[in-house]
Amino acid sequence: MTGIVAGLSTAERRDVVGDQYGDREYIKRALAGETYVSEPIEAASGNEIVTVSAPIVRDGAVVGALNAAFHLSDAGFFARPTENVDTPKGVTVRSASGRVIYSDQPMPDSSLEVYNATLEETSWTISVAESRTLIEPTMRRVTVLQFLGVFVVVASLAGFGWWNYRRNLKQVERLLDGFAALEDGDYGVAVDIGGAEEWDRIGAGFNEMSATVEQSLEASRERARQLQVLDRLLRHNLRNELNVVRGRAELLLTDDPGDVTEHAERIVRRCDALLESAEKERAINRVIGEGTTVESVDVPAVVESAVDGVADDYPEATVEVDAPASAPASAVPYVETAVHELVENAVEHADAAHASVAVSVDASDSTVAVSVADSGPGIPEMERRVLDGRADIDALHHSQGLGLWLVYWIVDRSGGSLEFADNDPAGSVVTIEFPRADE
Repeated sequence: MTGIVAGLSTAERRDVVGDQYGDREYIKRALAGETYVSEPIEAASGNEIVTVSAPIVRDGAVVGALNAAFHLSDAGFFARPTENVDTPKGVTVRSASGRVIYSDQPMPDSSLEVYNATLEETSWTISVAESRTLIEPTMRRVTVLQFLGVFVVVASLAGFGWWNYRRNLKQVERLLDGFAALEDGDYGVAVDIGGAEEWDRIGAGFNEMSATVEQSLEASRERARQLQVLDRLLRHNLRNELNVVRGRAELLLTDDPGDVTEHAERIVRRCDALLESAEKERAINRVIGEGTTVESVDVPAVVESAVDGVADDYPEATVEVDAPASAPASAVPYVETAVHELVENAVEHADAAHASVAVSVDASDSTVAVSVADSGPGIPEMERRVLDGRADIDALHHSQGLGLWLVYWIVDRSGGSLEFADNDPAGSVVTIEFPRADE
């Protein structure tokens, strides 16, 4: 210690100056560059004191500490902080540990309203208390005024709300009902909003969006179904055909040379079947993947062309055609492919040595239908159910090939229909129907 200011005699100050106080907390804090205010402590005199210390800096370096001790019992210590507090109010000061170090209770000391604040430098909490009995009359007047103000505001809002509801909110509710329907999966829902011209435009926009969403989702579902069909059928056909090819190849390694021709012929037939499946898969992708638009197609003409193509490939088969001179239909430009697939399928699966197939074209005011009747074993019921949508594709465990699916998607893209029936006395009748085109 180099100096001290206190109510001490010269001899007492001389005894104190020069002592070491470096182990004191407030000295350590100050020498570390911190301004520090201690918790209230009891001094040797019995008084509670608060020690305040601050660093002494010279040329940017801390060279000492300036320290002061304040006696809390001295009324002047809290005089400045409390001089602006009205007499009816009371002040209580608590140290960081929660001990009360100053208290001046309000009068009267009942029904208190208390406000707290914390002094950042010391973490002391200062509480100012005031009896509610002194402010209750003012509070009652304020409450009445607030109630009247709230009533006026609510009444105004109610009137405005009713006017706004009549003008706008009914339309908003109808629009929200439309969005709720979309959220529930009711795609394609239309709303009639009504109201001003702006609302009519909003309603038209919503209906257009709803229809677009429905079309998009329907296209996605159909595309997923197409991919599922192609995956299942191609995997089934590839597995079966490649098993035959592998088996025949293994026999070539072990059999007598005289069997080589038979095995080679079987391998060639199976490879041809695989190539045919690949070509049909490409045709399916052209039909469903190119966004083909419908056009006017003269159905009797394309039927004659398709039948001539089958006759060239199967000269021993008999195919009879009954068709009018002309019957235009609205369809994608693959109707000949569909008819060729149906006729070829009927010829290939005929039970007799010489297949007999009947093709007829029937035209009405609204549709043009092509029916292909054969006397073969018929199309399996499960395959019929999957093709016409009565069963899921997961139920399809076998298939005659991709031909019928190619027919299905040509008809589907044309906006037509595909139907199956039993022939009498045996076989099946497959009918594809298209919308009639304007002459």
